Amino acid sequence: MKTPKMNFKAILSLVLSLLIASAFSLSSLAASGSSEKMPDPTYENLPALQAPTGNLTTRGPVLVNGNEAKTGLTILSGSVIQTRTGGHATIEMGPVGRVDLDPITAITLAMTSNSVDASLDKCGEGVTFTLPAGISGRLKILDISDVGVLSKKREIDVRCFRGEAVVKYGQNQEKTLKPGDHKEFDNAIEVTATGDSVFKVYCDENHYPYLFLLSGLLIPVIIEALGEPEPIMSPPKP
Repeated sequence: MKTPKMNFKAILSLVLSLLIASAFSLSSLAASGSSEKMPDPTYENLPALQAPTGNLTTRGPVLVNGNEAKTGLTILSGSVIQTRTGGHATIEMGPVGRVDLDPITAITLAMTSNSVDASLDKCGEGVTFTLPAGISGRLKILDISDVGVLSKKREIDVRCFRGEAVVKYGQNQEKTLKPGDHKEFDNAIEVTATGDSVFKVYCDENHYPYLFLLSGLLIPVIIEALGEPEPIMSPPKP
């Protein structure tokens, strides 16, 4: 007579055990599902990659994006740097290299982790690229008449101090300059260099001191050739 009660207890225990096991299984599945949806905090804490910047050093009047700039200003990629008469600017970009601007020169500067790219907006006494190994540089000259030169026939000078500088000019023409090379180009389009190189592009139009010096040398020669003028005699008194 006690057998049915024992069977009932056994069945009840089995059912309770199954319910408890199911509850633990569902809670573990829910926990694993929620952990998969949670973002990995390791990636969230990583700093975002930033574009390179430059540190400006000035001497004389310098403008950045149209505003007067002083030493210590941070130069962002895409900035326009301009030097006026007597102004000099140096942009130090750490491992990317350095760009120097002499007076009456303007560029739009772009930087990446392995390149320096600029457009020549005004060509005065020059811009110099100093590029470490593994860094490429390019100076674009879109239209020579738009960069402060006298006319489309005005020549642009390119000088190579270290490494190699490749000048593209005219109709798909190209010239590679070695250290110590200096050449003038009528229709330069761009100057490029890759790694451990230094080159300068300039259009020095300040020829007035030379004209004054030349005139100073020629005046005595002209006077000697013409002879000294005869003195003007005043008419005798009556």
